[in-house]
Amino acid sequence: MLQAARRIAHGQVPYRDFLWAYGPAQIYLLAGFSKVFGTSLLQWRILRALADAGVALGAFVLLRREAGARVALAGWLAAATVMAEPRTANPFAFAFLFVVWALVVATGRGGASARVAGAAALTAAAAAFRLDFGFYALAGTGAVFLLRERPARAGEYAAGSAALTALVYLPFAITDGLPHLYTALIGTSLREAGWWTLPFPISYHGAFSAWPPSAVARDLKHLLDFYVPLLLLIGAGVALLAALLRVRRERALPASWAGLLVLSAGFVLYLHSRTDEFHTQPLLVTLAVLLPAVALRARPRALAVAAGAVFALLLVHGTANRVVAAFRRPHLATIRASAAEGVEAPVREARAIDEVVRIVDARVPPGGSIYVAPRRADLASFDDPLLYVLT
Repeated sequence: MLQAARRIAHGQVPYRDFLWAYGPAQIYLLAGFSKVFGTSLLQWRILRALADAGVALGAFVLLRREAGARVALAGWLAAATVMAEPRTANPFAFAFLFVVWALVVATGRGGASARVAGAAALTAAAAAFRLDFGFYALAGTGAVFLLRERPARAGEYAAGSAALTALVYLPFAITDGLPHLYTALIGTSLREAGWWTLPFPISYHGAFSAWPPSAVARDLKHLLDFYVPLLLLIGAGVALLAALLRVRRERALPASWAGLLVLSAGFVLYLHSRTDEFHTQPLLVTLAVLLPAVALRARPRALAVAAGAVFALLLVHGTANRVVAAFRRPHLATIRASAAEGVEAPVREARAIDEVVRIVDARVPPGGSIYVAPRRADLASFDDPLLYVLT
């Protein structure tokens, strides 16, 4: 990420001059900061913290409209804790921020034209960070306009979103050609998805202690963490069933529920692409809004209890992660490379990075080429761009 931003700051263009699988917004944003302040991880960390806070705030606003401020605080806590950990350079958090706020705008007050324009701009912003999240926003927010307004409004929103997104990617389609841009953003992922897809976690084989209580709590946490993807699917299924029963009972469905359900369906696909802790975050945040609303409104009561129970487990999952992070910090050491800006890593890892940086600096002149050969260079042809940033 930082190396891509630095290459842009030096005049290179993504997709044409180097491989990039996501939208251009994050690396151009960081390139601007790099040009002004120099290459540093600190800038991204600040931006990511702001994005996480914005996602949690959006979840609070959405849930407060459905269930009041007290319940919304619980949804906010679930969203905030899951967005805080884990973190990755993947620009999903910034894209997801705009997805959430597109739904906030679409379901809010104000004139229809203003809401359509605002939601379209936010959808295009999501697509500028990650094209697939732009599609998720388009589907979920489009469902809101379709149910809340006349179909023409949904068409206006879709057209505006598509036009603004096209403007974002048009310069790259011109410089690199539309076929190459398609391959970078969509084609490679479709072709190689099987290489990184993980089996769905069903059978837990971890240890489980009966004593002492601290070991029991630790193993219960590991068990809960392992089954979060399954809990998310159960939660999405409960929400869908509650929505179907509500339509049958009332002959209507709130537009906000429809938007959240469509978003949930999109994020189930996102989770299926790789069932790890990074890919659970968008669906968990979405269900942190939807499940409490279902728990308050669903009939029969058993369905409401199921929704509340799944939400409670997801809330425990996120909160426990932050409690452990606060009170059981691992032994860390500061990485001395200037671009790290005080970033810490496990002691052995930090010392190893410092040693690698020292060796590379001693052997390669500034601006010289570095190539890191992976263990299976015949299968993986890319090297490690992190070294370009650290050295």
